Amino acid sequence: MPYSAKSIANFFLELAQQEGSLVTPMKLQKLVYYAHGWYAGHTGKPLIDETIEAWQYGPVIESLYHEFKRYGAQPIKSLATELDPADFELAVVPSPSEESVRKFLTSVWTSYSKFTGIALSQMTHAAGSPWDIAWKDGGGIKGKDIPQELITSHFQDAVAKAKARQQQGGA
Repeated sequence: MPYSAKSIANFFLELAQQEGSLVTPMKLQKLVYYAHGWYAGHTGKPLIDETIEAWQYGPVIESLYHEFKRYGAQPIKSLATELDPADFELAVVPSPSEESVRKFLTSVWTSYSKFTGIALSQMTHAAGSPWDIAWKDGGGIKGKDIPQELITSHFQDAVAKAKARQQQGGA
């Protein structure tokens, strides 16, 4: 079952808080994108239940954009919330509780948290990346969906290449 992007975002924000790290909205967007991509690459299934769009500065999940846009380029100081239909109050979206997903997300954090949002954005712009293909296909206009099949295929190729490198190194 895919998660909300806000749930995944909150996991990363909680990790950042534990480490005393700062996360900007751009960095958070890219962390969630990479988590989603690598998860799809390993499992063939999406991690989040939302579409990812091609915007000028890389892949964007619109719900996260709207949740954290008030921070601009400054560090995020709160967790993502949503309206609780039971009492019409805002409630913090819980991060995933499944240990396997938490381990996976921690691995993504370990790999990507050292990069700035700008560096992560530049990484998403690689020629032939899902963002690059969707951005060009959409004529450079913000809001073009990046097809899930494209994300899955791209990251499955990356997983296969990583496994081949590991086998070569271990031989």
